[in-house]
Amino acid sequence: MKERKIRIMVLLLGLVIVIIGKNYFKQAEPWSEIKHPLEYQHIVHRALLEYKQSRINYRTRQQNYDVFGDYLNYGISKNYKETKRMIFDEEAIPKVKYGEEFYYNPVTVSQYALSKYGQYLRMGDELSKEKFLIAVNKLLDMQDGSGAFRYFFPWKYYLTGETFAPGWVSGMAQGQVLSVLSRAYFLTKDQKYLIAGNKAIEFLITPVEKGGTMSTLEDLDVSLKRYIFFEEYVSSPNNYTLNGFMFTLLGLYDWSVVTKKYQNREKNLASSYFDSGINTLIHILPYYDIGGFSAYDLGHLTFHKKPHIGVRYHAVHINLLHALHSVTYNNKLKDFETLWSSYIEK
Repeated sequence: MKERKIRIMVLLLGLVIVIIGKNYFKQAEPWSEIKHPLEYQHIVHRALLEYKQSRINYRTRQQNYDVFGDYLNYGISKNYKETKRMIFDEEAIPKVKYGEEFYYNPVTVSQYALSKYGQYLRMGDELSKEKFLIAVNKLLDMQDGSGAFRYFFPWKYYLTGETFAPGWVSGMAQGQVLSVLSRAYFLTKDQKYLIAGNKAIEFLITPVEKGGTMSTLEDLDVSLKRYIFFEEYVSSPNNYTLNGFMFTLLGLYDWSVVTKKYQNREKNLASSYFDSGINTLIHILPYYDIGGFSAYDLGHLTFHKKPHIGVRYHAVHINLLHALHSVTYNNKLKDFETLWSSYIEK
């Protein structure tokens, strides 16, 4: 009798787990059923082992986001020093080596600027403030007439094997520069930063087919065409790189606050596209979960390849979800932050 009760309890517990699991990943659309091939288990196992060995601590950059605060704790968590791959120009702005040459990378310059801004906030260091503004002005020099912050070096993209010609664009670059310009305007109230940011928004929302960085989820399913996505790497089909998309959303959020607070504009483009992007994010997140770890992009779905894992990017995903949840209060974002944190805390 006792054994029978135990068996019944086990069956009931299993039923509860199944129901919870289905409800957790349930979406309104029929395409949301997620299946994890057996081969993914080996990829997940290796990723978890590598994560543990690397001693990554995702909590270092975890914060409730503040538009005008230290961006993801960069002021204490990002250090820049000269290496074989990175040098500094005469104004101490970093240049990265691609091939045999060193180039300005708009994302690297943006993140460097944000680290200096954070150091200034934390220590009141005028030298850090000066370095921040020098880097911001370098970014202004890098912006072209269309509002784009381009990469002027060739880049071989791993999913397609194609080499992007110098001048290629990225939604992440646009988004990170917006986060920089938001803080620059807050600090100085210089109108040139508003002008540059508004131009950056216009280019960001330019569709891929017109040379911009905004795509849709149509390459996952034609019924998803109404969902927008900002591509870190523009490819055909789309690859849907997750960290780049979320960094871009943070930039849109920053500029939406600047627009509301400081610009007398009838329409807040940044706010509108931020809301649309968050709507996309909460629908697409389950596709990145490969059953114990998060994928870097959705190349395993659109290119039918093995999931691409960037071990440190799992921590980046968690931090970005935390930041975005702190400004949207969307429970789906919190659910995935909790789930993906649990994978590495077991």
